[in-house]
Amino acid sequence: MDRRAFLLASTATATCLVDQAVSATESTKKERAPLRTKIAVNPGWFTGSHVERIEQIAAHGFPAFETLSCGQWKDKEEVRARCQELGIQCGAVGGIATITDWGPVDPANHGRFVEQVKQAIANAQAIGSKRVLALSGPARQGVAREAQMEALVEAGRLVGPLLEEAGLAMVWECLNVLVDHPGYFLVRSAEGSELVRRTDHPAVKFLFDIYHQQISEGNLINNIKKYHAEIGHFHFADNPGRHEPGTGEINYQNVFKAIHETGYRDLVACEFGKTQPTEQILEILVECDQWT
Repeated sequence: MDRRAFLLASTATATCLVDQAVSATESTKKERAPLRTKIAVNPGWFTGSHVERIEQIAAHGFPAFETLSCGQWKDKEEVRARCQELGIQCGAVGGIATITDWGPVDPANHGRFVEQVKQAIANAQAIGSKRVLALSGPARQGVAREAQMEALVEAGRLVGPLLEEAGLAMVWECLNVLVDHPGYFLVRSAEGSELVRRTDHPAVKFLFDIYHQQISEGNLINNIKKYHAEIGHFHFADNPGRHEPGTGEINYQNVFKAIHETGYRDLVACEFGKTQPTEQILEILVECDQWT
């Protein structure tokens, strides 16, 4: 065989092997049972336009995406339309108050808070999201915690009717103060639950971030079950490190099973920096859903 014929044959063999590998991957995806946990993955893990990233998420068999900044995307309407075609859900939209600068724990900020909720609602509607994320702001020095909690209750009551009219929910995020966000006000899941119960509006819930709550209090499964009626959204990452499951101490098969057992069927969103290629991360996420 001459060199040209050899190269042609080698190229044909390589192409055939690639086609077989792709075919096997596609077959595996088709044979895989649908995820019981509605895992929202980060579109930043993929390349191309926002629409192309959504298409890749759908092709991998995941039902949703989340990045809190998606409300700022210029192509929100195009993304919403493609999500509707593919059956992909959009996770939470951020942009309401801050972690360290200001927040509705101070009643003086309530007007500003309401305006930001209105903008977040508009952004969420444009991209097709059903939830917006709110931050409490930093704890106020020299002010009783009860007074600050009451300020958050009042803030939630102010925006509850706006959210309900729009068909959206707002979730207050609890954050840890031991590692990532010293000085933040809303920390423990018991506080998040209390805030929701006292606000007493169906459009106001709290976000249980599994990574943050593992640092703040542990006892994840018991707290998820105890406060499930007040939880409106989940974020997750492993601890320590805030990377993908398997890099730390949290047993995500057991945690996802516990979430499912509460009857929660909404989104559980990735919020971590990955240490492995995207394909491997997606396989890890599938494994987290394979409890018995």
